[in-house]
Amino acid sequence: MKKQYNTARSLDVRGVSCPVNAVRVKQAISELGDEELIEVLVDAGESLIRVVQSINDAGHRILKSRQHDDAVGIIVGRNRPTIQQQKVRP
Repeated sequence: MKKQYNTARSLDVRGVSCPVNAVRVKQAISELGDEELIEVLVDAGESLIRVVQSINDAGHRILKSRQHDDAVGIIVGRNRPTIQQQKVRP
């Protein structure tokens, strides 16, 4: 049985050049709640490589990917900050 993911939103960056596509994806992920997921549609090839690298570098979780005609859909969850990463407020 395949696991189903409920995404809070989706972002289509097909046709958007690098690095603008990666910046848009990182911005959209940063707006997610702790348990929310987003599906990102990105062109296959170099765009996919750069977007995935950007997601991984930021420490976010890629939960699933699936091939569409000429693109790839990626289900992404936001990383949860560790105690060291959380900002302390006075």
